[in-house]
Amino acid sequence: MNFADIPLEEKQAALHDLRAVKEQLAARGWFPGTSGNLSIRVGDFQPDQFYFAITSSGKDKSVNTPEDFLFVDAAGEPCETTELKPSAETLIHSKIYRMTGCGAIFHVHTVFNNLLSERYGNDGFVPAQGIELIKGLGIWEENAAIRIPIVPNYADIPSIAKLIPGAIQSDIPGFLLRNHGIYVWGRNAFEAKRHLEAFEFILEVEYRRLALGV
Repeated sequence: MNFADIPLEEKQAALHDLRAVKEQLAARGWFPGTSGNLSIRVGDFQPDQFYFAITSSGKDKSVNTPEDFLFVDAAGEPCETTELKPSAETLIHSKIYRMTGCGAIFHVHTVFNNLLSERYGNDGFVPAQGIELIKGLGIWEENAAIRIPIVPNYADIPSIAKLIPGAIQSDIPGFLLRNHGIYVWGRNAFEAKRHLEAFEFILEVEYRRLALGV
């Protein structure tokens, strides 16, 4: 399917969902400065041909404008003539879509995900166990233990993208970029948002456990 063949209603629905999620996450302070990015895939998926709407680069995500989002292809190139630039981390989104076939990807920067990704950076993962919100990731085992992957952070985005295949785990829908932020994904915007909220709760609990010596 070419981008032009995707129904306009589907494209508009993706933009509506992105705008709604952006408003909710911005209200929580999860987009400090102009950081963070959100995307939703549209149309059919093939590993080498797919399209997604993504946040524009350098925009204040606490306000809504007609230039907040644009559509790009699997290579991260705009699908339509525009002066907007996609997020600098679009290639990371593209790699996650290619590896998982998911429908939405959200990336935010918070104090807790930054601190823990640095604290456990050399280990390559943040451990968490026995936290109720692990169920929010679809893991229902009693006293479940998980390891949230940590990917090294580089200024060169393609260098990060090359490491993503090794960080993706089938049962953990997200990973931390060291001292930077978290990427999460889901089948759609609702599931990706649920995963993001679950991860952030888990990370805050783990941070406070360390602080309290629990």
